[in-house]
Amino acid sequence: MFYFEKRKKIPKKLQITIPVVSILIGVLFGAVAILIVGINPYTVYKSLFLNAFGNWYAFSETLTAATPLLLISAGLILVFRMGIWNIGAYGQYIMGAIFSSYFAIFMPADIPKPLMLSMMVVGGMVGGMIWAIIPAILKVFWEVNEVISTLLLNYIALFVLKFLMYGSWKNPTSYGFPLSKPFPDSAQMPIIFEHTRISLGFIFAILAIIAIWFIISKTKFGYEAKIIGNNTTTAKYAGINVGKNIIIAMAISGALAGLAGMVQVSGIIHFLQVKINANYGYTSIIVAWISYLNPIVCFFSSIIFGGIASGGYSIQISMRVSYGIVGLIESIALFSLVGAQIFLNYTLRWKK
Repeated sequence: MFYFEKRKKIPKKLQITIPVVSILIGVLFGAVAILIVGINPYTVYKSLFLNAFGNWYAFSETLTAATPLLLISAGLILVFRMGIWNIGAYGQYIMGAIFSSYFAIFMPADIPKPLMLSMMVVGGMVGGMIWAIIPAILKVFWEVNEVISTLLLNYIALFVLKFLMYGSWKNPTSYGFPLSKPFPDSAQMPIIFEHTRISLGFIFAILAIIAIWFIISKTKFGYEAKIIGNNTTTAKYAGINVGKNIIIAMAISGALAGLAGMVQVSGIIHFLQVKINANYGYTSIIVAWISYLNPIVCFFSSIIFGGIASGGYSIQISMRVSYGIVGLIESIALFSLVGAQIFLNYTLRWKK
C-alpha cells in the first residue's frame, strides 16, 4: 500500500519545481477553457506573452502591473510567516486609495508636489494600516478569526468607496460615471522611465521587498515572527509578546497594501473611481504563496503575474478573449500549489 512519510529536509529542487508546475497546470486549464470557446490556445498564449514581455513598452506595462503586487505581497509574506491569514489586502488597498485621494481632491492644487505626494503616501499607508489593525485587535483581544474579519472588511471598504464615488466625492462633470475630479499635477506620482507608466511607486515596491527581507532575515522581530508561526504556545513560553507582534505585523502589511492603493491612483489612474484594480489584493495572496513566502522570489513571481495581468488586458481587446482567463489561471495555480504542499512536506512510499 502507499503511505506518506514526513520529510526531514525539503529538497531545493521541489521548492522550484512545484510552483512552476502549478503555474503550468493553471495554463493548461486555461487552454482547455479557450478551446471550449473555439479559439486556438497557442495563438492566445503567444499573444499574451508578446503583450507582456515582447518589447520594452510591453515589459514596462508588466512592471506597472507588478508594482502593486510587489507592495501587497511583501506585507503578506510577513504576516503569513507568522501564521496570520490576512485575506483583507483587497480592502486595505481600497482604503489606502481613499485616504490618499482625499488630499488630491480637497487640498489646494498649488501645494508643492513633494509635500502633496508625501501627504498622500502617509495617508495611504495610514488608511491601509487602520483597516489591518482592526482585525488584528479583534484577534488578539477577543480571538476573532482573522480570515472572517479581514474578508468582511473587504466588502465594507468597497461599499465605502462606492458611497463616496456615487456621493459627495463624485465629479459633477463626469456625466454620471462614478469618478472623482482629476488629480492636479502636484498629486500625480512622477514617471521614472520616459514613454512608460512606470512610476516612482516601482522604487517603493523594491524598497518594500528589501525591507521585508531584512526584517525576516536580520531582526529579532523576524525571528519571533517565525517562532509564532511555528508554534504560538512555544512562543508564549519563550516570553514573546505574541499579541503585540501580531498587531505590528498586520500594521506593516496593511500599510504596504494601502501604499499600493496610493500608487495606483496617483501613479496610474490620476483620479479615484470604483474600479481601481482592487483584485490585486487577492492576486497578491497567490504571489506570496507561489514564492514560498520568500521576498526575493516574490520579486520574480510578481513580474510573472504582472505579465499575465498586463497581457490579459491586451488579448481581451485584440482577440476578444475574456479577462476571466487570467483569474482562471491564477486560481488553478494556487489550487495546485496548495494541493502540492503534501508532496513538499511528505514522501510517497510503497509498502507491501
